[in-house]
Amino acid sequence: MKATVILNVHSSRTRRELARIPALLAAKGIEIARFRQVAGNADLKRRLKEACKRGDQLLVVGGGDGTMTQTANVLAHTDTALGVLPLGTGNSFALTLGIGEDLERAVDVIAGGRVARVDLGVANGRYFANFATIGFAAEVAESTARGLKKLVGPLAYLAAAVPALLTHRGFHARVRAKRHRLQLDAQQIIVVNGRFFGNRAISAAATNTDGKLAFFTTAGVSRTEIVKTYLALGLGLHERLPEAHEFASKRFKIRTKPKQPLNLDGDAFGTTPVRFAVARRALRVFVPRDFVDEQT
Repeated sequence: MKATVILNVHSSRTRRELARIPALLAAKGIEIARFRQVAGNADLKRRLKEACKRGDQLLVVGGGDGTMTQTANVLAHTDTALGVLPLGTGNSFALTLGIGEDLERAVDVIAGGRVARVDLGVANGRYFANFATIGFAAEVAESTARGLKKLVGPLAYLAAAVPALLTHRGFHARVRAKRHRLQLDAQQIIVVNGRFFGNRAISAAATNTDGKLAFFTTAGVSRTEIVKTYLALGLGLHERLPEAHEFASKRFKIRTKPKQPLNLDGDAFGTTPVRFAVARRALRVFVPRDFVDEQT
């Protein structure tokens, strides 16, 4: 099995794991045709497009959630198969696939050779692999320093949340889906393709093969409400909050007043309003043998 390997050195764990990745792949019979280190999204996109133009059948990409979304936007609806190396601060995509955050297991999954087609989320025409955030969570993602993520991991988001909590103001949201209509005041909205927001499951029933996006928010604009929501998320109790609103849908539209920032897997992508949809079976990716594909 030959592979082009692309590693994003801006991802939090890449430099720490860099030296042993070639040996891990070789030990499992994966021959490295090309080994590329990229620094940031523009460089990543260029290398991905080069690989697709060459007709590479297997791309092994290392990075976090942002890296996977950048990769998805190039590989969507192609025949190229993606092998995931979880090297980020958050590895929601790897968790949703059942790979987890262990590098050895990720290599085993690629060597196992099972490929599934998974859904991608779409926000205003752009694909995302994991989650989109609006409002407070988007501000936190955009203000979290990359260097701090490398030093302290997920705690970097907590450090960024404190000043954002002091300055952020709530907003009024109107949400329209086929079977759902919401009007409420909120601090943030989370939309998930799959199951995880960071390393926490937004919905235990959600997958990235069911053709739906999971929507979650809580009513209320006080600082107390946002702290309570994050504590509940951390404990996995957010679905029990009396202020919680959640549903799953193929497509929906969100308007806010005032306009709010939109973030896709850690990267800023404009502001509201946002149209969400699902791109069915858009990405070919290596998955564990026990991965449940609801599309089969």
